[in-house]
Amino acid sequence: MINVAFTISSLSMGGIERVTTTIANALADQSGFDVTLINLANKEEYFNVRAQHHIKPSRFQYDWWRAKRKLGKLRLFHTDFTWRYWIERLFVGGHYDYIILNPDFFPYFDIVKRLHPESKIYLWMHNNYDVYVGKYYKDVLPQLEHAARESDGIVCLEHYSAKRWKQLNDNVHVIYNPLTLAATGNVSTLQHKVIACTSRLVTEQKGLDYVLNVAEQLPEDWRINYAGDGADRDWMESEISKRHLEQRIRLLGALDDEQLDWHYTQASMFLCLSRWEGFGLVVVEAMSRGLPVIAFDMPAMEEVLQEGEDGILLPMGDTAGVCGTIAKFADNRGLREHYAALSLKRCKDFSITAILHEWILQIFDDIA
Repeated sequence: MINVAFTISSLSMGGIERVTTTIANALADQSGFDVTLINLANKEEYFNVRAQHHIKPSRFQYDWWRAKRKLGKLRLFHTDFTWRYWIERLFVGGHYDYIILNPDFFPYFDIVKRLHPESKIYLWMHNNYDVYVGKYYKDVLPQLEHAARESDGIVCLEHYSAKRWKQLNDNVHVIYNPLTLAATGNVSTLQHKVIACTSRLVTEQKGLDYVLNVAEQLPEDWRINYAGDGADRDWMESEISKRHLEQRIRLLGALDDEQLDWHYTQASMFLCLSRWEGFGLVVVEAMSRGLPVIAFDMPAMEEVLQEGEDGILLPMGDTAGVCGTIAKFADNRGLREHYAALSLKRCKDFSITAILHEWILQIFDDIA
């Protein structure tokens, strides 16, 4: 029996949470694997856990810790309320052949290693190397680099980041995220004058400013349906009103899987204007429903679209090029059908069966 622990900071709505539970559940369904999900939080859970073990704080303990943490910000407590407390508590005991650390755990690598010196510990990089080093972990970069050097291996989502991390660790693997939207067989007819977008509403990363600029130049009668919610929703709504784009952009809010299926199948192309992505799971979702993809060129999109073979890649920030491409797709049903066929073929590479096989082959094969 191979004992594997996956880590997560919560099971709230998010890409890391969804992908981690998908992989952990699928591995737990395989004979010969005993899977544990170590969850630092005890709050509303959006994803089901089928792992054999789900370790998390009790609700009372977690709520009391959160209350003290809030009071600590008012300087009524002087304890350091970081994740360290729960990591030290939840990792005590158990035996794991492998521990897969998600990003919130990277700064606490030494604690996990001290508590489980017998385990092979992998870092699972869910975003681009440059973003981690230059943005998310800029203030604690030595801790990140230390964890990368000392870990038994690193899992990346695309080859650009893998090449960069290989400067610190020779054992680097590229394993894509799986398609998590159910394969229903529903496919767009490509007849609707709708462009789908899906992301959190966060301007800097997701390029909401670019989306607004493109919306101002859409072909007549075309509109953007935008699925997702986030911190910049009010700003987005204000900009839509200010620019009189109410007939060009519809904000649909957060959608469940059934609603997402409708969102994609009622569109005729998919747009991704992010400034950076770790992988672009929503792009794969759209491809699974037969949508042609238009995106800015970045390592994640180069990987998913095979350097532009399976979709249209344009230089970062080139909204004029995006508008021109949309116009070509809008005027040419045959062009849409050509890229739709490529999308449907490419998305098969991201099936949970294919991705789980890579995890077993690349990470667990040495004792499997």
